Amino acid sequence: MNPIMEIASKHHLLVIEDACQSHGATYKGRAVGSFGAGTFSLYPTKNMTSGEGGMITTNDEAIAEHCRVIRQHGMRRRYYHDELGFNFRMTDLQAAVGLEQLKKLGKFNQARAQNARFLSSHLKGVGVPFVPDGHEHVYHQYTIRVPGGRRDALVEHLNKQGVGCMVYYPVPIHKQTFYVNELGYNMSLTETECAAQEVLSLPVHPGLSNEDLETIVAAVNNFMA
Repeated sequence: MNPIMEIASKHHLLVIEDACQSHGATYKGRAVGSFGAGTFSLYPTKNMTSGEGGMITTNDEAIAEHCRVIRQHGMRRRYYHDELGFNFRMTDLQAAVGLEQLKKLGKFNQARAQNARFLSSHLKGVGVPFVPDGHEHVYHQYTIRVPGGRRDALVEHLNKQGVGCMVYYPVPIHKQTFYVNELGYNMSLTETECAAQEVLSLPVHPGLSNEDLETIVAAVNNFMA
């Protein structure tokens, strides 16, 4: 984020952080979503949830006010529409769930990080997540890389062993139908395409028991041996 903020400052640019999967993560001691305007998803699979929807973080009152207006039909007072807006309001029930989830976020993230440390220290034959110094990862996903063209076979093996796993984003953006057919993308990004063929996410959620973690490790290591 530091180099990004330097570029933004030099060219007088607004920074919007896509922090949708990183609730509570930090960069050099500073929370993500606090550098520019942050966007967080509260979809049920995220580190915290309100059932659906999301939230925006900013220390700029003008941005905050604009967000409040466009989420409610462009109104500052009822029935008076100052600008084009939408119906993006979160229900009170969803907000109540989100506030309670927020209180538990730290504990949830600590459990995810502890589970990730166990996996990284015990898995063999696969690439595990790397966290640079000064960064705090909150492991919305725990994603490994499976070399040698064995990823899909490992998925099949884990499914047979009763270990849930998922290949997220199997098709890179530049290979998606809309980008190819409608926008005319015609390119090869070899590292991206290689990653898409090797990545696999394993369970890391706070509800895992020690037995669950040992089962995951045994299933992966037995296959990769």
